[in-house]
Order: sequence, then C-alpha cells, then structure tokens
Amino acid sequence: MLKLFYHNSIKRKLIYGIAAVHAVLMSIFIYDLVSRQQSFLIAESQAATTGIAKTLAANSIPWVLSNDVAGLEEIITSQSQQSNVKFAMVLDPRGKILAYFNVDAPNDKKSAQFTDIERRLSNPKELITFFDNDQVIDVAAPILVNDTLIGWARVQMSRKNISNSIQFITHEGLIYTLFAILIGTLFAWIMGNNLTKGIYLLINATQRVRAGERGVKIELNRHDELEKLALNFQSMLLDLEANEKALYAEKERAEITLKSIGDGVITTDNQGKVTYLNPVSERLTGWSNCAAKGQPIEEVFRIFHERTMEPAVNPALHSMKTRKIIGLANHTVLISRNGEQISIEDSGAPIIDNQNEVIGSVLVFHDATEARKLQERLTWQATHDSLTGLKNRQAFENRLDELIDNAGQEQGRQHSLIYIDLDQFKIVNDTVGHSAGDQLLKQVATILEQQIRDSDLLARLGGDEFAVLLDNCSTENAETIAEKIRKQVSDYRFTWENRIFEIGASIGITNITGITSKASIMSQADMACYLAKDHGRNRIHIYREDDQTLAKEFSQLDWVTKINQAIENKNFVLFAQKIENLQNTRRQSAYEILVRLQTEDGKLIGPDQFLPAAERFNLMSKLDIYIIQHAFAWIREKHDQIEILNINVSGQSLDNTQFNNSLLQILEENEDLNSKICFEITETAAITHMSASISFLHSIKNHGCQLALDDFGSGFSSFSWLKTLPVDYVKIDGSFILDVLSDPVDAAMVKAIHTISQEMNIQSIAEFVETQEVADWLKEVGIDYAQGYHFHKPCALESVL
Repeated sequence: MLKLFYHNSIKRKLIYGIAAVHAVLMSIFIYDLVSRQQSFLIAESQAATTGIAKTLAANSIPWVLSNDVAGLEEIITSQSQQSNVKFAMVLDPRGKILAYFNVDAPNDKKSAQFTDIERRLSNPKELITFFDNDQVIDVAAPILVNDTLIGWARVQMSRKNISNSIQFITHEGLIYTLFAILIGTLFAWIMGNNLTKGIYLLINATQRVRAGERGVKIELNRHDELEKLALNFQSMLLDLEANEKALYAEKERAEITLKSIGDGVITTDNQGKVTYLNPVSERLTGWSNCAAKGQPIEEVFRIFHERTMEPAVNPALHSMKTRKIIGLANHTVLISRNGEQISIEDSGAPIIDNQNEVIGSVLVFHDATEARKLQERLTWQATHDSLTGLKNRQAFENRLDELIDNAGQEQGRQHSLIYIDLDQFKIVNDTVGHSAGDQLLKQVATILEQQIRDSDLLARLGGDEFAVLLDNCSTENAETIAEKIRKQVSDYRFTWENRIFEIGASIGITNITGITSKASIMSQADMACYLAKDHGRNRIHIYREDDQTLAKEFSQLDWVTKINQAIENKNFVLFAQKIENLQNTRRQSAYEILVRLQTEDGKLIGPDQFLPAAERFNLMSKLDIYIIQHAFAWIREKHDQIEILNINVSGQSLDNTQFNNSLLQILEENEDLNSKICFEITETAAITHMSASISFLHSIKNHGCQLALDDFGSGFSSFSWLKTLPVDYVKIDGSFILDVLSDPVDAAMVKAIHTISQEMNIQSIAEFVETQEVADWLKEVGIDYAQGYHFHKPCALESVL
C-alpha cells in the first residue's frame, strides 16, 4: 500500500525524497558531532585526571618524606574540590593508604589500608590507569624523589557529566533534524505543487487528445523545462494534427486507388487471416470484404495448377514465411466462391514494420485470362509463320537441333532434310501483285502438308522457301517424298483474276547426322537446292559428299569467309588503270580503281576469282564500301594531281539501303573531293535495278559526283536508257573496240554510240584499247577518252603517282 501510495504522485515522491535526504544527512551530522564531542570530552577528562594525579604527586613529596598525614589530607582535600573528582588518595610504595578523601563520603577514612597497586606495576615509574570507561577514570601517578619511588598519588574522576553532555547534544540534534525535515518537506511541497501543476495541465491535455479532441492549447507561464515540454508537446500536437490530416488524405487516396485499380488486392494479418479485399478482388474471388474479414486466406483465395488442378502454394503465406516477394507459378487458376475458374497472375509480399517484424502480407493479382490467351497466341506466332500457319524458321531450327542430337545418340538412326524453293514465284508476284503471291504460298503450303507424314515438320523459312524435316527417314525415302511434292506442285495451276500460272519446285535433299553442325546441314540442303534450280529448275538434287559439282559450289562458299576476313584485315589492295584523254593531252590524269586480293604470302588474286562469290552471297556492298573508303583516303592526299577517279559500284549495292546510307555519309564528310569522283555502274545493273539506279544516281549527282555507264552496248543496248539515266560518261564495251578496225559493224556501233552521246553532252570512253592504230582511229572518230593495256597496265594505287 505504501509503495502504491509512493508511486502515484511526483509531488509525494519529491516530499518523501527531500524529507528522507534531510533525515539521513542530519542523522549523519548529529552522529558525527556526538562522536566527536564524546571523544573530545573523554580525552579532556583523561588529561584532567592525569594532571590532577601528577599535581597531587608533586605536592605530596615533602609531606610523604616527613610522614605528615595531616598535611597529606589537607592537600588531598584541596585537590578533591576540583570538578568531577570522586576521590583522591596518597599511598606508600607498597600500596598502603597514607591519606584518603572521598567527595561523596568525606568522613570515610581508609588510612593504613592496603590496595592492590603492586599487582598492576609493570614499571613503577610510569602512570597507572585503574579504570577508563564511560563512567569513571582512575589514575595513579608515581611520587618520585631523585628517581626513587616514595609513593603514589591516585585520583578517580567521574565521567557522568560527559554522558549528560552527549545526551543533551543528541536531543538537541534530533530537534534540529525534525525541524530540517519539516522545513524541507514544506519546501518540497511548494516545489512539488508548482511542478505538478504544470504536469497536471499536460496530463489533462493528453487525456483530451486521447479522447479525440484536437486544437488543444497548452499555456504554461513559466520559464523552465516544463514550459519547453509544453511547447514541444504543442508542436508535436500540431504535427500530429497535420500528419493525421495527411494520413487521412493518404488513406482516402489509397482506398480510392484500391477501389479503382484493375488489380485485385487482399491484405492479411501475420496469422494469414484476411483483413481487406478491394472491389476487384471481391469480384474475382466471389467474397465480399465483410464476409472475408477474419477468414483464412486459403479459404478466400483458392488457387490451383491450371493443368493438374493440384493446389498451388499460397504466395501470401509463403511470402511471410520467406520474408520475400513471391510470384505465382505459371498456369495458375483461381476458383471463386461460386466455382468459376479464372486464370490469374499475382504476387505476394510480406508487410514488415519498422521493427523488422512481419505484421501481415499483401496479395496483388489480376485476371490473366485474356493475357494468357494472348500469350498462347504470341507463343504460337513465335513458332509459326503468320501467312501460311506452318512452323517458322525458329521452330524449324529448334527441331533440327533435336534431330542432330538424336542422330548422334542413336547409331543407325537416319533423318533427312528437304529444302524447297518455288520456281516462277517471282513472276506471279511481279505480274499480279503480292496479294496473289501470298495466296499462292497459302495454297502451296496446303499441298505440301498433304504429302508428308504426321511425324514430319513442315516449315516456311521465308519468301518462297520451304523445308521438311523427316524423322527416321533415309535419303532414299526422302527422295520419294520429295518427288511427290515436286509432282504435286508442278501439276498445280494457280488461278488469279482469270489468269493461270504454272509453278514448279526446285528441291535439295541432305542427310542429317550427329557429327554435322546445323549450319553445315542447312548449307548442304541450300546448295543442293541451288544446283537443282541451276540445272533447269523443277527437279531434285541430293547432296552427296563425292559430288564434284557441289564441291565446286562449296569452294565458292569458302570465299565468303575469305572475303569477310580480307575486308576485316584490309587485305584487299587497290589498283588503278589510267584513262587517257584522246582530245586534250594537257589535262590532268584520270584513273579507274580496280581491286585485288593479297594473300598472306603476298600473292595477288584477281577479281575473277572472288567477285562471283561476293555477288552470289551478297557481299558486294561491303566490298564496294571498303573500296570507296580507301579510294577517298588516297585521293585526299593526291587531289591536286588527279582530274577524275572512277570507282565501280555493283548492281547489288544499288538495292542495299545500308550501302546507300554509308556512301552518302562518306560524300557528306568529303564535300571538297566529290567533284573528282566518278562512280561507274554497268548498263545491265542500271537497267535491272532501274528504280534504285535512278534514285541512287540522282543522290550522287546532288553531292557533286560524276557518273559513268559502264559496258554500254553489251546489255540491253537501248539508246533510250541514256535519256533516262543522268550520266556524264558512256564507257563503250570492249567487245566493240577489239575488232573495230576489221569489223564494220563494231565500227558503226562505236560511231553511233559516240554520236548519240555527243548529242546528249555525254563524253565517251573506249575500253580495251591495245594498239596505237585503234587509238588513232578512236581519236579521229572523236572518242573523248581511251583505256587499255596500250596506254597503261593496272598497277598498285600507291605507285600510280
């Protein structure tokens, strides 16, 4: 009860504390004072008794020597009159009382009696103490004459006065102590009352705030810590009000957000009991928020594997266990309260407070039915051709990898690949349009599907190319299937807008083995298909390792690597051949850029060996850019010595957007040199790629370059092209120049080309000039330039000037 009473009030604690401190301090003070005073009085009484005894001994010497008892009694009586002396006596050396006086019994005479003084003597010349306690002190001093003991002077003093003094001091100290406690308690009450008054105001304010009241004002007119506490509390209260308003607004926003978002949201406590469902989760689960509260999450959110219908791990519970965000496994369905199955995607996350304790979880999920259908559709699209519905190249290559692995693991098991390229497909596209071409591909796909086995995989690789992977099928059986395909395609007639088209199929076949890479197998099939097309189309060619024709084709494949490495390592060397000015010999030099491939041992390889491969495998644009870049670098150093530098551009590059962009960038970076550059394209390339040629040539002209039409007369030989193409030069094909002196037709062709060119302000250049006679004839005809071994044999560009 006392403990409860003590702990209920700061003021009481303060009063009791100060009173206790005063009591303890005053008790210690009084105890110390009494102890010191008692010690002092005892020491003083001891000194007084010793002094009286010694004085009595000194005064008694003549009377002891004369044995004058009356004189001794008179001296003893006078000494006994001092304060607190109880008795005094003089004794002879043996302890016989010579004189005696007792203050309390003055008539008591003990003369001639003996005492036990001899038994106490240890040194007869020193002071003897008989008693020394709180009541009395009894001391005997030796009476010495010339260092000879002649008697003793004994005095006993009472210490009762010391006890009385100590008792008085103690009583007085207790009175002072009580007075100090009283004053301290009064002071503590005043302080406690002043202190707790402000505290009670704060308590009252906190109770009002706790009760929900806001806008509470606390005013303490005092300049101490309580005022600071009140100010801080007032500031905290203002912050609390602001935070409550912000929290309320945030709560409103959160609730509005949770109600308006498209995802379902469920929260639980740390026991997995539901605490909240937003409207979307109510709709998906079939549970209302009120009905779901307090229910186990497993009852409200029932999820299963879509295919096996096995129960799935609940991400909310699992996230609390692992303290990590947990996503749902793929193919998960939610069974709603009414039994509806809904495909969902979701994740669960633990809710962790600032003490790092898990206090619940949040589950976010959404209806993924449409998304899953879309995903299935995208998955189908990722492995199928959108036009024909067949497997696409990616699915084809994946299956090819599987068959290669299978062939390597199972000895004796054979697989085959049929590579199909439609014949005459481009005619359909160019004649009746791409819509017709697409329809043709769909119908051909249907024909192909009807000729293969269920275990085979038919894929469209791109354009008009198809492939069939034949599982567990020998090359002979593959040839039988391929022949069925070829015949069905060949017999098929495609009709579009009352027009009938015949098509065919060139087919290549190769065997799939476990020791051959995918790239090699594809290359073998492609090469076999190419030979089937090259040998007349609408036929089958089977790849065999001893096939010499295929060996030749594969040698061209080797050039692909060599050409790429030569471009990378800068092994292509630029050569040049001079173009002679027949009409004005004082003009600066003109050259045509040629190219050679330099091997590691320094041997030079002519273009006739690598250009066919570069053209077939679409490497000409890379090689053309390489030549142009190095030619510009050279002419930048020699521009003051060169009138014109001719650079050949292949027809393949004309259709290459990347080549055109790269070339235009080079021209923009070298505007000061463009006027010295002339690009040559062959007549055949220009006509074959007419739309690309015109666009390309105009772009070149706009950058200040000149243009030449190479090998004119060898291709379509139509002068009308000169009106269409914005060229500056016509290079007459060398086949007309070689026999110009002996063949009137060639001579007439050269003259005609020159005449037409002159009328159109196009300068002419004659190729393959090998004799002075031909040069003189050309000059006489009026040909502007000539080029050939008669004037200059090609040499390395670095050695031209």
